[in-house]
Amino acid sequence: MEPTESRSRASSSPLLSLLGGLALLAVGGYLASGVKAAQGTVQAPPTTLIFSGGVQRFAIPDCIARAGDEAGREACRTVSQVLRSDLRFEIDQNQFVPEASMSFIAALDPDAPKFKDWESIGAGYLVITKASVTQGRLQVELRVHFVSSGQAMLQKAYSASVENPRIIAHQAADDILALTQIKGVARSKIAFVSDRDSTKDRRVKELYLMDYDGFNQRRWTVNNSLNILPTWGPDGRSLAYVSYRQGTPMLFQALLCEARSVANISGEKGSQAFAPSWSPDGKKIAFASDRSGNMDVWVVNADGSGARNLTSNAASEMAPCWSPTGQEIAFTSNRTGAPQLFVMDADGLNVRRLTQYGSYNDACAWSPAKDRGEIAFTSRIDSGFEVAVLDIASGEVRQITEGRGSCEYPTWAPNGRHLAFSCNRSGTWQITVSDRDGRNVQSLAAGPGNNVQPDWGVAAACPVG
Repeated sequence: MEPTESRSRASSSPLLSLLGGLALLAVGGYLASGVKAAQGTVQAPPTTLIFSGGVQRFAIPDCIARAGDEAGREACRTVSQVLRSDLRFEIDQNQFVPEASMSFIAALDPDAPKFKDWESIGAGYLVITKASVTQGRLQVELRVHFVSSGQAMLQKAYSASVENPRIIAHQAADDILALTQIKGVARSKIAFVSDRDSTKDRRVKELYLMDYDGFNQRRWTVNNSLNILPTWGPDGRSLAYVSYRQGTPMLFQALLCEARSVANISGEKGSQAFAPSWSPDGKKIAFASDRSGNMDVWVVNADGSGARNLTSNAASEMAPCWSPTGQEIAFTSNRTGAPQLFVMDADGLNVRRLTQYGSYNDACAWSPAKDRGEIAFTSRIDSGFEVAVLDIASGEVRQITEGRGSCEYPTWAPNGRHLAFSCNRSGTWQITVSDRDGRNVQSLAAGPGNNVQPDWGVAAACPVG
């Protein structure tokens, strides 16, 4: 398990040590939501009705713009498309009234909907959106009604720049999903690594951010070096990552709202550091370091103090990931031969083996869903690498990916309902998402080059101005 070539949350290819100066792209306010919501009357429905065998279905007719408002009409098209996509990402298809069915009833009057018409096509819940644009600001009104009674269960108004209707749709989707007790991820972000900025003379890997659905990609590091393994801080305002910009790999922290990075947050002195992982409370970072002469799992306070070796032995141990309670840390170790996953208490005690599956297991990601107890990981199966999920209680493993090429570096959605990972199915590595059982697999249009090592998190709003 050579550190600079390890699959333990490191690059899939041999890493090069490239020197480069630190510079973060100033994109002022990218993390800020830019959307304001004024909440009206809200009444939560019985959540069992939402998923009662497909009987109580959502109807989502087209957003309706103010008469003569061409800008509002254009924004409406985006709001409708994105809202439907966001909701279908979390809710099964049979919980929606087909759009074709809506053509059989009279056009919606958003101010006086004919609920009997919607009931006739099997709608249980009617989602109404209206939009207008005034002086460059997009105003969207959302209402969700019980079709059977006409009663409004949710009513909200949103305001954002007319250039960003997607963010209103994302906010609205998460608000609707909250009625079903699903914590939506429409406003979440995925950090990832891309080599798209490489030239024939210099191999470069930079950090990028994008919306959960692959839109709004932004480059965050601009130092013409190798920047890898990003991981979201729990506060959503920072990323820990590994950079070679000073020669040897060490941990950096990107302060996203300040558009700058802090170097060597683990206090390396001539040694290598890899695979940062934040504790759930944001107070500690676990990582791999060879500062003691061997690659071990270490933990350090978030301010860089109190570094402590948790796995001091002759084996190579890397790639830690915290449990959602913060009481345990899983990691990769070759103490029994080929790399396998192990787990220990957060103080390094009570070490036990987790995986017997596959010939090489690495890159763990512990589900944030505290009620499930699952760890996703990369596993070598036959000649390729695939993503698998371990049920900790039963020890059973389900394989998430299968097919030509390889998939690796899984990361959980913030609500634990989906996974993202990088796959090489067609000659380049691309970010791919699926649900937690490996269904509904789709590649995100993450842009040119190889796009790898995703980490899925919730970005905090940054102050603007």
